[in-house]
Amino acid sequence: MRLAAGQSAQTNLFQGHITTLAVNIPPLLEQGKIAQILSIWDEAFEKHDALTAAKDRRKQALMQQLLSGKKRVKGAAGKWKKMRLGDLAENCSEQNKSKLGTELLHGVTKAEGVVPMREHVKGETFHRCKLLEHDWFAYNPMRINIGSIARWQGKKTVMVSGDYVVFRCFEDRLLPAYLDHVRRSWMWESFVTKGGNGSVRIRIYFSDLAEFTFPCPPIEEQRKIADILDACDEEIRLLRRQREAIDEQKRGLMQRLLTGKIRVKA
Repeated sequence: MRLAAGQSAQTNLFQGHITTLAVNIPPLLEQGKIAQILSIWDEAFEKHDALTAAKDRRKQALMQQLLSGKKRVKGAAGKWKKMRLGDLAENCSEQNKSKLGTELLHGVTKAEGVVPMREHVKGETFHRCKLLEHDWFAYNPMRINIGSIARWQGKKTVMVSGDYVVFRCFEDRLLPAYLDHVRRSWMWESFVTKGGNGSVRIRIYFSDLAEFTFPCPPIEEQRKIADILDACDEEIRLLRRQREAIDEQKRGLMQRLLTGKIRVKA
């Protein structure tokens, strides 16, 4: 397709442009075979996606049962207590003060958790950045109500923006791995969204979050529940990685089939 003088490549494709585009077209019987091959991949995707969705629903149902105490794990002993987060965790505000280099500046996203900051969004000073240690939690107080909170599972100490809230669990009372599942629960979502009606502008500092109350089991039961839900998460992650790998394989096959680099027998 040729562009007229002064015409930008960003210009919308009109029907006239499309009709002048030259493409390689295989014989009709071969077209049918190619379509049949690719439809098999599409059916595999549908089955894979259905399996992943079923695993996710199962995990959500397990969360509701296990985190509410309606279902006790095997060998569980001791009573559950309704607890304030503020009695099980504390705010951490230690500043970097030039202890760490810029490469250790991290941010928090809902999709990826704690991730390194891109160069172009880094600020000019790291003096007031807050330190974040293994198994501590960090969040942007203006975005926690849309899920932007994460537990740092790396081994090295890193730093986050000084505007973030950082807190840690008292691990003899609350396991970070257990809280990591609680913060994805309906109880947590109800608490952090109640005041802001979904707005990204509401600020929730640790003094506010400390008032979150939830049913808390004994430490050993916390550990068992976290292990069960961690196993569910890992299974779902593996399925999603498989989906990405299969999708990449299909794109490569499409490119070869639709350009004639691979021919099929009609």
